[in-house]
Amino acid sequence: MSRSPILLCLLLIMAACTADQYETGDGRYSYLSADFVRAHTSMAGAIDYAVTDDGDSLVLHPEGKASWAAKADSVYRALLYYNKVKGGAEPVAIIRVPVIVPMSTSRPDTLRTDPMTLESAWMSKDGRYLNVGYAVKAGRSDQADMQYQMLGVRLDSTVVDNAGDKKCALIMYHDQHGVPEYYSVRGYASISLEQVQRPCTLELTVNTYSGIVRRVFRCE
Repeated sequence: MSRSPILLCLLLIMAACTADQYETGDGRYSYLSADFVRAHTSMAGAIDYAVTDDGDSLVLHPEGKASWAAKADSVYRALLYYNKVKGGAEPVAIIRVPVIVPMSTSRPDTLRTDPMTLESAWMSKDGRYLNVGYAVKAGRSDQADMQYQMLGVRLDSTVVDNAGDKKCALIMYHDQHGVPEYYSVRGYASISLEQVQRPCTLELTVNTYSGIVRRVFRCE
């Protein structure tokens, strides 16, 4: 899975928005389901089954195509759009979800915390990930080296209070990297919680256009 920090190429961010273009009404996508999953590859570019954050195992009929899933017999984080069918699921779209692994650093002053929009944040039921829905400002530039932005998460500290409860602080950072800010581009990312000591109270801090936002979660 993707390591932290992650480079978010604008074309890849925009791909996450294509699900909004499905037809409405009583057509093929009327009863479309969507889940964050751990998707398994039978071969490079082919997803044969997926496990949702609720713990449901979905066998895909036919196998889903995902050119970004480059290794066989591997697991990738993804957002799966599908129709429920007898014996499994019919894949409609499989969008890669970057996984950010929190890192520690002795020089937090070197990390940029350019503003972004935090649209949602929730913990997966299995406790593996803290999922975030975000938006960043983007725009075209004539300079090729300015066509990406960077997101990451710093594991700031883990402390124990007087009651013996652990408190873990995660700080999300964002480097606009000089990309023009003409319009908003939305996407999703999953923060790996493998390094978090449990049980603990988890606090996520994000610098937004409206100021500092903190979200608190319980991590068992």
